[in-house]
Amino acid sequence: MSAQFTDDFRRFRENYVECMERLFAATTDLYAKYWNDLLHFALFDDESQTWEEAFRKTHESYMEALRIREAGRIADLACGRGGFARVMAENTSGRVLGIDISQAQLSHARKLKLPNLEFRRHDIMKIDELGETFDAVSFMDAACYLPDKLLAIKKIKGILNPGARFLFIDWCKREGLTSAQEELVLYPFMRYWSVPSLETQTRYDRCFRKNGFEILEMKDLNERTRRNWDFGYDAAIKAVSELSLKDVPKMVWKGITLGPEAVRFIKEQFPAALYIKAGFDTGFLRYSYFLLENKDKIVQVS
Repeated sequence: MSAQFTDDFRRFRENYVECMERLFAATTDLYAKYWNDLLHFALFDDESQTWEEAFRKTHESYMEALRIREAGRIADLACGRGGFARVMAENTSGRVLGIDISQAQLSHARKLKLPNLEFRRHDIMKIDELGETFDAVSFMDAACYLPDKLLAIKKIKGILNPGARFLFIDWCKREGLTSAQEELVLYPFMRYWSVPSLETQTRYDRCFRKNGFEILEMKDLNERTRRNWDFGYDAAIKAVSELSLKDVPKMVWKGITLGPEAVRFIKEQFPAALYIKAGFDTGFLRYSYFLLENKDKIVQVS
């Protein structure tokens, strides 16, 4: 690995809270404009399915997997702008808590007003300090940003009630990649997105089993998400054709002063889209799904 990548990935690990704050302060409105308020992917059944229908069915399947209608307390970790947390709150009588570290993202999420929905700024690496437990937890498309993913999973286990469901979806790298393959295809987009490392599906599998989870379902979703990658590429091309540097100040969240760095962050999203699509087309980048259950038993008091 080149010295530049080594230095950047070390910085992302050691300063990941600051990196996340700054990245999303610059880009949250950009992605809302050219993607949507949901930073995860829709699962498509076939080529004729619309984007809206795919998202609706995807969310229905995720909520069914989490059994949210029977859950009293639900957490959406790395909730972003609150899109999926809102959908869950609309489909359960339980209380839904969205957690994110980005103040910029939460500033949009908190505009969603439902009586059983709340949002809180909290670090997932300190989730054991939250002081609450849950019957269902979702964590999608964000573990890749964490400095120690396996430690985070161990801590998340501690906020799950006995028998609770945990839906975990993350961007992984393919097993057995050479260092050259990683450096040529994966490292550039990781650098643009402040991602310190990528795990493999096998490493996550071992970690979940080690920490006492029952794996109910594990699958690679690349084929069902193919149209998302193509849409992201098309959206990037559209943004390049429309945006000018004078638009940048309107998009950047005003709660953090970024200065010229805001322009750099937004510029970097366009080559990132190219490398991400290359990662998918080569098969080096995988979209991995785990449905898990906390195996701890409920103690019956006689």
